Amino acid sequence: MKTTFILIAVVSFISACSGPRTVTLNSMRPAEITMPASTRTLLILDRTKTEKNAGNIIEGVLTGELPGEDHSGSQELLIALNHQLRSTQRFETIVAEEYLSGNAVTSVFPEKLSREMIDRLAVKYGADAIVSIELLDSDFAISRGRMEMSERGWPKFYAQGIGNITIGIRLYDCHEYSIVDQQLLTNSHTWETTAGSVPEAVAQLTSKGDATRYLSNEAGREYTYKISPTPIQIRRSFRGKSKRSPELELGTRYADVGQWDRALETWKSGLDRARNKEAGYLAHNIAIAYEVQGDFISAIHWAELAYTRYGNEDSRQYVNQIKYRMSSEGLAQMQFDPKN
Repeated sequence: MKTTFILIAVVSFISACSGPRTVTLNSMRPAEITMPASTRTLLILDRTKTEKNAGNIIEGVLTGELPGEDHSGSQELLIALNHQLRSTQRFETIVAEEYLSGNAVTSVFPEKLSREMIDRLAVKYGADAIVSIELLDSDFAISRGRMEMSERGWPKFYAQGIGNITIGIRLYDCHEYSIVDQQLLTNSHTWETTAGSVPEAVAQLTSKGDATRYLSNEAGREYTYKISPTPIQIRRSFRGKSKRSPELELGTRYADVGQWDRALETWKSGLDRARNKEAGYLAHNIAIAYEVQGDFISAIHWAELAYTRYGNEDSRQYVNQIKYRMSSEGLAQMQFDPKN
């Protein structure tokens, strides 16, 4: 089986002086949700607008939130979703001009978009589906942390900032007027600084606004993985050399410079005279080379041989890794081009 993903043809090689070697391959991770073939254009909508009332003001005072900080976070999320979804090449994306009322105070989803609103947005933007940010709530707590003595005997003061965010996203099908997915994302991150005094350490911490934007960007990346097949990198490890098998090291040198055909020939040539242990290494390396070339069936064959005939324990797990990759990329390919 040869993959049809162009991205997977790019291979980088990381080597050590001896022992285990690692090759890095480009692959595709399937989305959790398989969208219909008709879904080509996604509209990204900010629905976190809230009315300014006494409750909102009190909430802002209690949490130390400045006006517009959560809206800044939702805008960052819009940008992240637009960039990351577009980069997968599965969808065309459009960011809506509208800023609609939803929920940016509590972690409860608002009423779903009305049929009339879905129709209006779908017609205006030519959208097949709407990714709607419907709630966003964030906070940022600062702690003075601890004090430690430096090697020179001077005190060092630490300050710590902990950012938390809750984001609610809905995915609407514009043709069926239905909610395809409803996801509540939570994320947190800790920032730490050190200085000669507590005020200096606190002053050097990231701001709440920057923390919210960072967390929103991470949430955008997470949701992209959920609805679109996404490029990823995978790593495979194999044996680089052995004193009893010169072909193992020579083949690895060919692999170092991307000459995988020569590496295959060299590793195969050493099998007949190699001892059982080294033969297991060689067979496993041959399987790796076939996977690098996109021949998964041959890779499975040689990995199974390395385990069953030569007792290479690493190859047993490797067989399952190849099969999982075949299954995952097959699903990702179907999601990427549902018509085929």
